[in-house]
Amino acid sequence: MTRKNGELKRRCWLAKQRLKMGYWESLKREQSCADEVDVRSIAVEYARRTRDVDGTAYAPSAEEERMYRKVCEILDSTEVTMNPIGQLIDRSVYDGLDPAGKQRYILELSEKFRELQARYYREKTGS
Repeated sequence: MTRKNGELKRRCWLAKQRLKMGYWESLKREQSCADEVDVRSIAVEYARRTRDVDGTAYAPSAEEERMYRKVCEILDSTEVTMNPIGQLIDRSVYDGLDPAGKQRYILELSEKFRELQARYYREKTGS
């Protein structure tokens, strides 16, 4: 019985020390700083997306925006989509490729889908 009481007293003493030392306040400050870092990272991501490497303005191509609208339609739909990349394939381009080209096209398309999906969720959640 005294062993349990001793452990309880020790834990209470440690909790009291954390309160005295301002542990919870510093944790809140760190959290607010982390939120500010998130805002900064969003701003950096936006700048990266809207600027080219050399600093010139970057405007997404019409093709990219068309694909983004398709991705939004796929993600907004209520039905389960088993093959979203299959819906994004441009058949006129795909049918003219050799097997290695088709594979490369699918891989590039899947990478672009992931980028546009991340953009979609960032814009939907506002983060």
